[in-house]
Amino acid sequence: MLKLSRMLLLLGTLLLAGAVAVSFAACVKTPTVETSDETTPEVDETTATPETTEEETTEEETTEEATTEEETTTTPVDEQIGLDVQAEDLNEIMQNVFGGTTSIKETVMFIDKGDVKSLLFPIESMISVTSYNGNITYEEGRDYVIVDGKLQVTEDSRIPCITSAVYYNYDGSLIHKDGKPLFWGESRMKNWQVAVTYTHEDNWEGYLQESQLEVYKDFVKKLVDGEDVTVLFYGDSITYGANSSYNDNVAPKQGAYPMLFVQTLADLFGYTVKYVNTGLVASMPCHPVPTSDYVAGERGTITYINTAIGGWTSQNGVDNFDKFVGDQVEKYGCDLLVLAFGMNDGQVSAGVTKSNDKKIIDSLYALNPNAAVMIVSTMTPHSGSDWDSNNTKGQERQLLVLANNYRKDGKAVAVACMNSVSKEVQKHKTFNDYAGNNINHPNDWFYRVYAQTLLQTLIGYEYIQ
Repeated sequence: MLKLSRMLLLLGTLLLAGAVAVSFAACVKTPTVETSDETTPEVDETTATPETTEEETTEEETTEEATTEEETTTTPVDEQIGLDVQAEDLNEIMQNVFGGTTSIKETVMFIDKGDVKSLLFPIESMISVTSYNGNITYEEGRDYVIVDGKLQVTEDSRIPCITSAVYYNYDGSLIHKDGKPLFWGESRMKNWQVAVTYTHEDNWEGYLQESQLEVYKDFVKKLVDGEDVTVLFYGDSITYGANSSYNDNVAPKQGAYPMLFVQTLADLFGYTVKYVNTGLVASMPCHPVPTSDYVAGERGTITYINTAIGGWTSQNGVDNFDKFVGDQVEKYGCDLLVLAFGMNDGQVSAGVTKSNDKKIIDSLYALNPNAAVMIVSTMTPHSGSDWDSNNTKGQERQLLVLANNYRKDGKAVAVACMNSVSKEVQKHKTFNDYAGNNINHPNDWFYRVYAQTLLQTLIGYEYIQ
C-alpha cells in the first residue's frame, strides 16, 4: 500500500514537471521568431501574448506606412514643370488683394457727408485716398478721417457724395432695398467712388480660391517653355468688360479681368500679347482691344481673343458656339478657354447652366481635345435686383461638379469661384463700393479681384515668390 502511494506521488510529480516544461517552452518561442525571418511564417500566433502581438504588428505597420510614404512622395508640381515666377514682376494692381499688408486702390463709395465705411481690412495707416480716375488726392483731416479702422468722410469734404435723396429715390430703378428704389446706372458709380491705398495688420480669414496648378500644369508648362499659346474668353457682359474704365475710354483706362489676366501672364513669363479683333457684332461689339501689342518680353506670344457679348445667357453661348468660338479655334487654336456665363441665367435652373456649359466644352473638345478650360462662376449681383435668384446662387456648386467630372476623364477643367469670393467680400464692403452699375457689373477694383482669382486658380500666389 505504501509502495503504491509513493508510486502515485512520483507519477504526479513527473506529470507536473512535464507540464511546466511545456509551458516554459511555449513562452520562449517568441524570441526565436523575432530573430529569425525564416521561421516567421511558421509562427503559431496563439503562443504569443496579446501585448507582444500588438507591439510586433504596430511596428511592422508603422514601418510599412513609412516606407509607402517615402516611396510615393512626389516632386511638387511647380518643380515638376520648372515654374519660377517672381512677385516683383507683378503690376502693383495685381498684388494679391487677400495677402500681404497693403491694399492698393481699393474703392469705396459714400452716400452722404459724414458717412463711415468699412474697407476689406481695418486701416492701420493711410497711404492715399484719390478720386476714381486718380487725378485728385484727398487730404486726411480735411476730406476724411480714420475712425476705428474705418474711413469717414468729413462734412466739408471735397469727396463727392451722391446724397440719400438721390440714392434712395431713383425713378425707374431696377434695384430696391426696404421698398426704396435705389440708384443705378451703367458706368455711373465711379462718379462717387474713391480709391484707397492703406496698410493693415489683419490677415484674410475668409474664403480663398485654391490653386489648381496641378490641373493646369500642361498649359503652364507651355509658358515655362516659351511656347506660343492662345487664350480665348467666352461669356457675358462681365467678360466683355462692361463698366471697366478701359471699355468706357476714361481714366485710369484699366482693362477688365480678361485683359489684366493675360497681361499678367505676359509679365510673369516674359511674353508678348497679340490682340485679335474678331469684328464680331451681336447686341454690342465684342470686347474692344488695343491696336498695338502688349510687350513684356519676347520668349513667346499669347494670342488674346475675347468674344463675350453683354446680355448673353449660357444658351446664347451654345447657340453661337460655331461662329464665336469654333471659327476662332480653327483659325487661331485654343490652349485655354475661359468660360464665364451665368449672370443672365437667373431665370433657369443652375442645372441648365451646367448643361449648357457642358455642351460648349464638349464642342471645344471636338475641335481640340487637349485644350484646358477654366469655368468662372459669376459674382453675386445686387441682392435687391432681379438678377439675384436661388438659381444664380446654385450655379457654382453645379459647375464644380461639372469640372470634377471632366477631371475624372483626364481633362484640365477647374472653376474660378467668383461667386464665393464675392460673397466673402460683401461681408466687409457694401455692393456699391465695388460695383460698376450697382446691379451686376464690377468696377475697376473688382475686375482686379476677378483677374487675381483667375491667376490664383491657374497658378496660385503661393507659387509666385
